[in-house]
Amino acid sequence: MKDAVIYEEAKRLYVYEGFSLDAIVKMIPNVSRKTLYNWKVKNNWDDQRKKHAEVNEDLAREILDIARKTIQEAKANPTPHNIYAVVKAISALKLLQGVNIDVNSKEHKKTIKKETLEFIQKELLGL
Repeated sequence: MKDAVIYEEAKRLYVYEGFSLDAIVKMIPNVSRKTLYNWKVKNNWDDQRKKHAEVNEDLAREILDIARKTIQEAKANPTPHNIYAVVKAISALKLLQGVNIDVNSKEHKKTIKKETLEFIQKELLGL
């Protein structure tokens, strides 16, 4: 049972998080590099890692396309709804690119800060 938990964590770190075997050995103290290597080869972790990266690249392109279309719509019709959509699209893109945004923080609110709105109007919409 314990080995299964260690295996799943090591696989997650290698396949989905992109860590090297050497880094994983330091993160999971009860597993050797040799064991990690054997798991990697036996279970085709490199293929899984490549497929995961491809899916993320496709998703990033789609979100970027959505963000561009949302910005164009907000430029043409700068309503609060469209501006909020721009903020959400950019937030989604940042999350996908690894920028951590804590939506549970005390500072996070369902409204747009005045400074953010001014930035969007000036820098993105050119108003």
